[in-house]
Amino acid sequence: MEQRTIQFPRGRLTCTVRGGLAELCLEVRPDRPGLYRGLLKGPRGQVDLGLLLPEGGCLRLGRTVPVADLERKGCWPVTGAEAVLAHAFRQGGPSLPGWQRVRDPAARFPDDPVLARAAAEEDRWFLCPKEEDGFLLAAPWDPRRSFPLVPAFCLARVREMAGRRWVVFRFSPEGRPMAEGP
Repeated sequence: MEQRTIQFPRGRLTCTVRGGLAELCLEVRPDRPGLYRGLLKGPRGQVDLGLLLPEGGCLRLGRTVPVADLERKGCWPVTGAEAVLAHAFRQGGPSLPGWQRVRDPAARFPDDPVLARAAAEEDRWFLCPKEEDGFLLAAPWDPRRSFPLVPAFCLARVREMAGRRWVVFRFSPEGRPMAEGP
């Protein structure tokens, strides 16, 4: 049995050879959230090992590969590894300048249990107070998700704000739905 550990920026690769098989363990601590692919490097090529998965406070990937396969692909002996960002996650979720995040949207509808229950089903609400005119509630619009606040859907307007689409609802100060203006 032969074991070798290779350090690289923000991670390490451990390669253990047993009976013609290379047991590879890639561990990475990325500097930004996202999906990362592990690349194995050799003197004449590289091999995509697949997606790293969260485990134990870092991202990990384990593979067992025949040494003969790595030789054919120019990756034997192993000379290094790399974690490549395949898809970045947005940090902190959506935001709307001038609006504030609402943690308990159901509280906005003390006299309407139907609206309160429907508002509680969405976890990404933003509030824009309109003083004596009431308030606006907005949620990011994603056609792959269920439409927010279904009991008032006919009064909603989909608007472009801060570079993305939002479903916007207008309410009286008491929490009664109103038609959203242009």
